[in-house]
Amino acid sequence: MRVLFLLLCLFFSSYAFLQQSVAVKGKLLCGEQALQGAKVKLWDKNRLSEDDLLVEGVTDANGTFQLEGRNSGLFKMHVHLKIYHDCEDGVKPCQRKISIRVPSDFVFRSETPEQIYDVDVLDMSKRSPDEERSCIN
Repeated sequence: MRVLFLLLCLFFSSYAFLQQSVAVKGKLLCGEQALQGAKVKLWDKNRLSEDDLLVEGVTDANGTFQLEGRNSGLFKMHVHLKIYHDCEDGVKPCQRKISIRVPSDFVFRSETPEQIYDVDVLDMSKRSPDEERSCIN
């Protein structure tokens, strides 16, 4: 009985250690207007396997968003915020996409994040040097 209890304690403590969480918020503009309906996603970029989608959402009428995602793993997550939008894009196919790395200080070994990473206000009308296009998002 004692061995079973110890195994259960070990399992639950190791499971809790494997849990990780992250939260990101911000506001998107297109010039001086709120960028409503832009898709925002948090991804855990893996080096050895496929990336994991943690959570996705869209910006509200004010251009604001807040995402909270979690995953479990032995190694610390490498989280990226990806933003997909059509601001200042004309009639080009697909969407503009930018990726912002979330500092590892905002990835927590817990079920809920202790702090929220605030990307502040981002003007999507400005082109980023590492910007891409995405047709599947």
